[in-house]
Amino acid sequence: MRIALASMDTRGGVQPYVALAVGLRRAGHDAWLVAPSDSAALAAEAGVPHRPLSGSVEEALRSSGGATERGTLSAMRYSAAMIGERVSAWSREALAACEGADVIAGGVGGMVVALSVAERLGRPFVEAHLQPLGAPTAAYPGALFARTPRWLGGLGRRLSHHLTEAGVWMPFRGAMQSARERVLGLRGRPRAHLGWPVLYGFSSRVVPVPAGVGRAREVTGYWTLPLAESWAPPPTLAAFLAREGPVVSVGFGSMASEDPAAVTALVRGAARDAGVRAVLLAGWGGLAPAADDADVFAAEALPHEWLFPRVAAVVHHGGAGTTGAGLRAGVPAVVVPFAMDQPFWGSRVAALGVGPSPVPRAKLTRAALAAALRAAVTDPAMGARASSLGALLREEDGVGRAVSLLEAVGRG
Repeated sequence: MRIALASMDTRGGVQPYVALAVGLRRAGHDAWLVAPSDSAALAAEAGVPHRPLSGSVEEALRSSGGATERGTLSAMRYSAAMIGERVSAWSREALAACEGADVIAGGVGGMVVALSVAERLGRPFVEAHLQPLGAPTAAYPGALFARTPRWLGGLGRRLSHHLTEAGVWMPFRGAMQSARERVLGLRGRPRAHLGWPVLYGFSSRVVPVPAGVGRAREVTGYWTLPLAESWAPPPTLAAFLAREGPVVSVGFGSMASEDPAAVTALVRGAARDAGVRAVLLAGWGGLAPAADDADVFAAEALPHEWLFPRVAAVVHHGGAGTTGAGLRAGVPAVVVPFAMDQPFWGSRVAALGVGPSPVPRAKLTRAALAAALRAAVTDPAMGARASSLGALLREEDGVGRAVSLLEAVGRG
């Protein structure tokens, strides 16, 4: 089987699809990644062929002026403008990049372009999501409406899923329809995904998805990229972790900040107040401590699968992939959500009892973060729940299950 995996997203949104490609290739299939050019290094490190699209998501977000710090509406407006102006070019490029595929798959970031490309090529498109989209339920709110008031009850929570579905697609609908007509020569609504199962790259122990009506919904477990055999930690990091006392990991991934120095100072102060040392992951937000701070180890990025199990707690922005890595590690998490689906994942962490209540970026203070850190590293019941859940998640083979389902689609 030949399969194209499409993702126009940040590194955290692309990496699960690289993991799927690795699993497919190990199973003997020809799988490749279709993503913007800044995913080239990630794909190359994993041994996955990359058919690039123009532009850089990282450059776009670094120059966003902190749009994600201002919340979901600001992030959606910026994303709509950024992606909207690229959809036509990406559609032409993806049409060539997906040529020869038997199956095309992707989540929201890939569907913006590749769903219509699959239709143009006459190939099935498999929705492969990192969030619980298209599955309304009264059990929990929609991914974009984590703060749905409890007094609205089950009906309100179910409605929030429909509002999430509308909110996910509304910013891109016009650009998508224009590209369908002018670039791909298609009319009407996309339909290449109809009749095929929907895959979800997380665990039902974290988010149970209701059974589908008409279309199967398969929650496979997390799509985790194996750690490269050649990777080894810097000796200075190993020595830092070996010192006495609790260490936490702090990083906000692709979330750019207007004032990285102020955020860094806040994090350093909170860690000091909580009595912990910190591994600070700079990410796209540019966090950077003072060079003489012996209680902070700074790195641009480190493999989560290696780092997270070696710290007492993880502080992160609540991206779907980072949340999964933290849960699999079996340590408590402090979620500082910025925008989009991040408040949802923060609420799931708290609901599972494996982290304190999330601290929204708009309300992040030194005192609030310090209090959350203290809870995360000193609450034995929280630590025990996190450890137990992590052990269960590590037993799941999300990639293997997804590969089997994609193979079934390839067989028709």
